[in-house]
Amino acid sequence: MGDSKFCYKCMEKYDSDHNICPHCGYDNSRSHNPMYITPGTILHDRYLVGVLLEYNGEGATYIGHDISTGCKVMLREYMPINLCTRVRNKATISVNYNDLAKYKAFMAEYTELNKSLARMRNDSNINPVLDMFAENNTTYTVFEYIEGVKLLDFLKENAGELNWEQVAKLFPPLFTTIGRLHNAGIIHRAISPDTVYITAKGELRLSGFCVSAVRTANAGLEYELFKGYAAPEQYSANSSSRQGSWTDVYGICALIYRALTGCMPDDSTDRLKHDDLHEPAMLNQHIPAHVSRVLMDGMNLNGRDRIQTITELVTRLFEQPTPIKSATGITAAVKNYQEQPTKRADGFSEPPAYQQPPQQPMYTPQPPPMNYPQRSNDDYDDYQYERVNNVDRIKVPIIIAILLLAILMIIAVVFINILGLSGGSDESTGKKAKNSSATDNVISGTVDPSAATTLPEDTKVPDLKGKFYENIKDKWVDYFVLDPTYEYNDDYDSDMIFEQDIEPNKMVAVGTVIKVKVSKGKESATIPDFSGCSVSQYKNRLEGAGISDFNCQFLPSKWAYGTPNTVIELQVDGKKVSPGDSFSNKEGKKLTIYYIPDFSESEQTTQSQWTETTTAAQATTQYQEPATQAPQQVTEDPQQVTEAPQQVTEAPQPIVTDAPVDTPVETPTNDAGVETW
Repeated sequence: MGDSKFCYKCMEKYDSDHNICPHCGYDNSRSHNPMYITPGTILHDRYLVGVLLEYNGEGATYIGHDISTGCKVMLREYMPINLCTRVRNKATISVNYNDLAKYKAFMAEYTELNKSLARMRNDSNINPVLDMFAENNTTYTVFEYIEGVKLLDFLKENAGELNWEQVAKLFPPLFTTIGRLHNAGIIHRAISPDTVYITAKGELRLSGFCVSAVRTANAGLEYELFKGYAAPEQYSANSSSRQGSWTDVYGICALIYRALTGCMPDDSTDRLKHDDLHEPAMLNQHIPAHVSRVLMDGMNLNGRDRIQTITELVTRLFEQPTPIKSATGITAAVKNYQEQPTKRADGFSEPPAYQQPPQQPMYTPQPPPMNYPQRSNDDYDDYQYERVNNVDRIKVPIIIAILLLAILMIIAVVFINILGLSGGSDESTGKKAKNSSATDNVISGTVDPSAATTLPEDTKVPDLKGKFYENIKDKWVDYFVLDPTYEYNDDYDSDMIFEQDIEPNKMVAVGTVIKVKVSKGKESATIPDFSGCSVSQYKNRLEGAGISDFNCQFLPSKWAYGTPNTVIELQVDGKKVSPGDSFSNKEGKKLTIYYIPDFSESEQTTQSQWTETTTAAQATTQYQEPATQAPQQVTEDPQQVTEAPQQVTEAPQPIVTDAPVDTPVETPTNDAGVETW
């Protein structure tokens, strides 16, 4: 038997003699996206990084293993992909020179957000922050690994919906948590079945916290909004589109709407054009009438007319003006959860004061028994839009229409038989009935692409222009197919989509093929200046100028002397070229960069780091637990749970690409980066 090692997907240990994990079937030698951290990397001398779980415009989340405690964790890395890049074969992040100010500003907001969440880590309905630290020119946050499933998967395992009695027992603790967040000045902006988890104990847990620019369209970062659950003000970055506690009220009401009806609400942008959202009671007659009305008020498109606070929402949801026949005992239980309404300090920036419930917990009965499916790491895939089940929405009219159609068909057959013309008509009539039945039974699920031409055009085409193909190619795989064509383009970075054959916002059928053109990089680029540059500095300049590393080669000079590792000459096809000359990536010629070697080291070290391809075995660094090091025992004073457990180190100076030679890069101060807790 050999030594044991960790699987980078499930973080379970197994014999290193095996190539495939016996627990989940993952192969540690599998290739990974070079934009993200190589699995097997050790961060902060404590955390083993596993596979990438999910990513968005703010950063990436990985599964990890805490070496000190021996527990699985989730590692969140601040990495706005439109402001920075990853240094080749390293975990270090390189910041685009022109975006340095934005990078620092959003990193400061990211740090403050997670510091506020760390102070609330004793709240069982929030995924707790365990640690924060600065490394690789960025900031990392360590979260507890959630042992549960997304609420969307939970609903699928429970007939697609819940009744009001189950919702009334399941959601009140989450209401309290959201109220505490608003009290701390935190607006979530992404409450949805994809960011709310349910644990094996039947408790809801909220995740998916991000900086505000990720939850607002065109606010400086690549945004991520959840269709059907995002409030209309999130689709505009204008100052007139105010966001506040009422924004989360829209999200939580849409979530309850989905849980009670089994149908995803219409997207708020579609409702602004034509609002035909049905009340919940119309889709499920067992929903109390007052609950149905409150949810519609909480999803009002006008933020000023919407229910403004969680306090008001809870009060209206659980108060019953007249007795109803349901003997569930909800009224008496929820009276303990009456919040005291307060006024805002001002009309916009500060959330209303939130009163914590009295001594007793807001709800004592245990949730009814439900099915809890086991979650795998695949559940962390990118958010897939949940399709609206139109059949369920209009099932009553469809049933009536089918019955009327059947009656008419029977009458027609009888009439034809009477006239003696029934021969040959039965087959036609039967086909019609068969086709009608097939159409009526098109429900959300796996769709055969061959039948795409008969599907309704109910999928909106997103705007793909300006997005990186590798980052989004799997995001809408259940709805349409992306067919890429690669071309050089001087206006778009490599791997960025610059054209699509179907216009954005057009409605298409599921399975439609969208042809996109993807940039291979600049067709030609200007050779940057190398004066006073080291080899590593000039590599960054070449990358920033748009010269592909596949068209470059670094060679040590055998005739010049001077400062080691400095660039001294450039050549193309044996001819000397100068900074400022044009270089063609399309022609496939090599730009040869000669540098003064460091004779104290191997001459080929620098060259190999740039030109050789890292093998799969080198890309996946295997971690083996030290045999002599005992896991560090972690103890914690229950009275100090709100304190941050780990001190955050000083923010390193960001690596900046393509900085002018005569312009010194200002050293980032601690105020703009990561503050010490």
